[in-house]
Amino acid sequence: MRKNTLLRKLLPLIVVVAAILLTAGVVGLTMNKKEDRPRETTEEPEDVVEIHGVKCRPKKNLKSWLFIGLDASDEQSQLGNGQCDVLQLIVYDQVHKTYSVLAINRDTMTDVDLLDEEGYYISTDRLQIAFAHSDGDGKERSCENVVNAVSRLLYDQKIDGYAALNMDAIGTLNHLVGGVTVTVKDDFSREDPSLRMGETVKLTDEQAVHFVRGRMSVGDGTNENRMKRQSQFMAAFKPMLLEKCKADNAYALDVYDALEPYMVTDLSRNDFINISGFLMESEEKTAPVIEGTNAIGEMEFNEFTVDEDSLADAVIELFYNRVE
Repeated sequence: MRKNTLLRKLLPLIVVVAAILLTAGVVGLTMNKKEDRPRETTEEPEDVVEIHGVKCRPKKNLKSWLFIGLDASDEQSQLGNGQCDVLQLIVYDQVHKTYSVLAINRDTMTDVDLLDEEGYYISTDRLQIAFAHSDGDGKERSCENVVNAVSRLLYDQKIDGYAALNMDAIGTLNHLVGGVTVTVKDDFSREDPSLRMGETVKLTDEQAVHFVRGRMSVGDGTNENRMKRQSQFMAAFKPMLLEKCKADNAYALDVYDALEPYMVTDLSRNDFINISGFLMESEEKTAPVIEGTNAIGEMEFNEFTVDEDSLADAVIELFYNRVE
């Protein structure tokens, strides 16, 4: 009886985490010690702040968790210093019982701390945010550096936790649901000729990795296009996972255990249960989209420059109330 209760509590979080992270990864909790109690703010006049020239007050009782998909392979002992292919921030409003999932483009140009191999600070440079994980120890300190970069980008918002999976988890997740079915909308001829544009395909585990991870040699080569495919994969994956879990109560923990070898995280199983409780009783809201422009930089990497108005609007919508 107790085991079934645990499984039911874990299920919604596993679905959300797996659907968000199957594109590459989940990683730990923030650098600082986390507390379970809600973040509290008061609406005194001195709490008014300016975000990009807009006066606003912080919302009460928000919590947020950053999920990171890593461009790395093998299990956690060999994660290495891969880049972030996926960055998704869940922002949970405990007052209104809603949450949003903010996608952050991996090519976003922002201030990133450079670390030595032991994770100690060297300097700060303007880089693609994906490189925030490339320095440091390849594990906790590298992930904490990603948290810092995302927080800084979002006007220094507090992030309450983080979690990361590497790329090998994609094939594992695809296998767990017996293969995700998608319609191929891009030209994969250079990445995987078996994925023919216009066809509906039940993905093999190898095809799933190519479909979710492929970028430079797929379609127009942009990360925005890959993010659309990732969303497409997630939308097909979620109902399949739910169906499996409904048919077998123990399947939820099977999924959790299958992901665990690929994870670097400070989140305990109890943490996951608690977060799942939040999400289970909440409604998902459509998250704002951070707009921007793409260009090839001096190092021949794609650079995404955010539109500052769009960024500010997204931050205000998620974290603040405008002061009239």
